[in-house]
Amino acid sequence: MSIALKERIYAVYEAFSAGKFEQLSEMFDEQVDFESNAPIEVFPYLGRRLLGRAEVMKALQAVHGEFDPIVFVPLRIISDAAHSAGVIVSIQLTQRTTKRTIRLFAAHFLRFHDNRIIEYRAFLDTFEAVEQVLGRELDLREKR
Repeated sequence: MSIALKERIYAVYEAFSAGKFEQLSEMFDEQVDFESNAPIEVFPYLGRRLLGRAEVMKALQAVHGEFDPIVFVPLRIISDAAHSAGVIVSIQLTQRTTKRTIRLFAAHFLRFHDNRIIEYRAFLDTFEAVEQVLGRELDLREKR
């Protein structure tokens, strides 16, 4: 993996964690394709495919509207060249309304072109995330 790619990846997470949206916006291509497996019922701003920088930035700002502080720490970065990477991320969020701390891990897959993200896929343990956001365990046992 090139040092430049690693530095770009760290810069993305640092800018997002700090809420530096102007800086973050410049890291995404105008036509970025962004998708997260987050359940739309709990994370309406993430649980769908987002196309274009403006839509992505609106969603990321919504995350900051619900959670503060936000800390994203890349734990492992695996790259196939200077243009794509898989990242295991440690995430810690504090829900503004409840002050509840949410901790989880995610896998992010990023593709770059001209030093900007053109494709972003995020996968997380959605069951664990929903339980933490709701502040209770979900009982999925069949009711008889």
